[in-house]
Amino acid sequence: MKINPGNFKMKTKSLLIFFIIISCSLQVFSQTDDKKLIENVIIKSYIHGLIDGENFQEAKKGIHENFVIWGRRDSLLTQKTRDEWIEQRKKRGNLKKVDYTIIYIDIEGSAANAKIKLTRGNLLATDYLFLYKFNNSWKIVSAIDHIKRR
Repeated sequence: MKINPGNFKMKTKSLLIFFIIISCSLQVFSQTDDKKLIENVIIKSYIHGLIDGENFQEAKKGIHENFVIWGRRDSLLTQKTRDEWIEQRKKRGNLKKVDYTIIYIDIEGSAANAKIKLTRGNLLATDYLFLYKFNNSWKIVSAIDHIKRR
């Protein structure tokens, strides 16, 4: 059997392009699924579970046990663990629910970060969340905040 070199090159290029397109499509679908999972963790665990104080058990599901939120107050760097924040939040009782917008979610493999804007009354906050994927489950592992008052 005689193979036409020009035809062989064309088929090889076509197959290569096909596999590249499939590979990129799978990665986009995977990131889309991960993005939805991350949004879910942010909304259920961080916003409703912790900030709104609706369900602290839900907060513990999506916020890693070694989580720390870092803040800057004047020239001081502050930190608070997940459990310290939950205890502080319990003492504050019922607060008006926070309004929020997820500005972006950026994913690279098993690491991700997100920027969210939060408002409650005269409080405006921007939180930057950092997440890792553990056994197909995203967990918020750290955060930094920027808080200002209107």
